Amino acid sequence: MKNLLLLFVSLISLWPVFAQDTLYATVHVIYGSKPKAEGEGNWFGGKWGGHIGLEIAPDTVIHFNPGCEFTILRRKAGPGTYRSSTVESFYCTFGCDMVKTLQVRIPITAAGRDSLRAISERFLEEAPYPYAFYGMRCTAACYHLLSVASVFPEKSEGKMIRKFFYPRRLRKFLLRKARKNDWLVTRTEGSERRKWDHD
Repeated sequence: MKNLLLLFVSLISLWPVFAQDTLYATVHVIYGSKPKAEGEGNWFGGKWGGHIGLEIAPDTVIHFNPGCEFTILRRKAGPGTYRSSTVESFYCTFGCDMVKTLQVRIPITAAGRDSLRAISERFLEEAPYPYAFYGMRCTAACYHLLSVASVFPEKSEGKMIRKFFYPRRLRKFLLRKARKNDWLVTRTEGSERRKWDHD
């Protein structure tokens, strides 16, 4: 009886450790598209465009955008801007019509979450790199944030730009990792009035 009581007390004391929620960072993707029906507008990047952000806390999506006039070359570019949006406002980046989306929920450690939040605060005040077509844009910037959270290895700016030059490359990379690691993947279909990119 005494041993059973000791076991019960031990289990109760360890319960908070077992009951802790798993921490996550969720990648949010708006697929690129081009008009299919009359009255639909053109989006930046067309089918290869779209937008990517990272949800670092509930309903807080960090994403990288042009800070001033958009330029082709990095050396002529002004600083980019990291923005914080709600999930709903992030998905209204190109207007609030029905968009094709992808969400990949990635488990992270407490240390990774803390690093991610700390660096995001700094980046929201001042982005560490310019925004340019041949430079850092939303896709490479999202990978950068994931590397800060220790989800993926750190890479040089040049390697991030080359490997994740446009959203489809990061989407396919994340979907392979999701299949391998059993991460939750959620999708929504976009309006039939637009021709959407594919994976």
